[in-house]
Amino acid sequence: MEFDAIRARAVAAVRAAAAAIAGLGARAVAAGLGIAAFLALALFIYLSPPASLEEAPETVTFFQIGTGSPGDEYFAVGERLAAAISRPPGTPRCERGLPCGVAGLVAVAKSSAGPVANVRAVSSRHFDSALVAAPVLDLATRAETPFRGEPPVRNLRAIAGVYREALYLVARRNSGITGIPGLKDMRVSVGPAGSGTREAALPVLAVHSLGRRTVQLFEHDTPAAIDLLLRGQLDAFFLVDALPSAEIASLAARGAIDIVPLDDAELGQLVRPGSNFQRIEIPEGLYPFIPETPTLGVSMIWVVNEAVDADLVYRITQTLFYPGNRQLLSGSGLAGLLPGDEGAAERFAIASLPVPLHEGAARYYAERGLVENGSLPPGPAPERP
Repeated sequence: MEFDAIRARAVAAVRAAAAAIAGLGARAVAAGLGIAAFLALALFIYLSPPASLEEAPETVTFFQIGTGSPGDEYFAVGERLAAAISRPPGTPRCERGLPCGVAGLVAVAKSSAGPVANVRAVSSRHFDSALVAAPVLDLATRAETPFRGEPPVRNLRAIAGVYREALYLVARRNSGITGIPGLKDMRVSVGPAGSGTREAALPVLAVHSLGRRTVQLFEHDTPAAIDLLLRGQLDAFFLVDALPSAEIASLAARGAIDIVPLDDAELGQLVRPGSNFQRIEIPEGLYPFIPETPTLGVSMIWVVNEAVDADLVYRITQTLFYPGNRQLLSGSGLAGLLPGDEGAAERFAIASLPVPLHEGAARYYAERGLVENGSLPPGPAPERP
């Protein structure tokens, strides 16, 4: 019911009360009118629109986050982000030090076929936002495989790099593979088509002039790759996963694998400032029988369509780094989510962005003194052989 209608009924009720006491004595009339006036004032104050934005009547805004398959890292990250930024109507006011979302916002993690599908869904505005691995996002902007034959994607903008995974090159123990060049003529799985693993693995092979002509490449999913490697029917596989990874931990505990270092000179062109990878270390002791091993970090970028309201994206970005939300975003299960302390997390968030920041996100980072504007150029990526 509209506010004006409610107020009109309240006023009519007060007038009816006044008429009812018209035949009473003067003292009773005065008392009755005083009570009526008090009730009218109370109703007016209760029903009047609030003066502050904090108290404004909230409308519901639904906001989708495209992720991946239920149970995978993308879906888990999307669920955490949705919980952090949501604040449905009727939620109590935020208190200092406690989680606080965007007033009136209800965010939902949506399952999807993965990063490639997420790019297309956000570009077409089927999803409001989505999580995409940086290498996949870079390929989309240049219309390279798996986007070959499609127009370059130019309408995606970044909110933040929200999660850092590790790129593992897992080799069968005693296979003799000690570096990327050792993959020549070997049986290697790069992950399924459309996966973040595949689009991270192929550039690593490319900078070493390796491809389908020089390596026996397969596109197995992780369970199949593990099974084939243990059966001796696969020599190595790539995997983009959490640090630590449950799958890697299980294989390492059996003494069945080596993790191949990714630190040679050729990889230098993949880790230049603004590019899609960062150098990270797998610490000694994280996995049984695995020494400290250098590898590459892969950023998961939270993207929106450029047409999404700038004020909404600003509030989402602000909420993402609100100190009270760190308890929702951190934890042993997702150690790579917005890594680092306050400030460090924000610097990580803009470290590897293949697309420009959204106007609303850029405004937040500019207020923090981290960027001058949102025009961050795409990072370079090598051509594939």
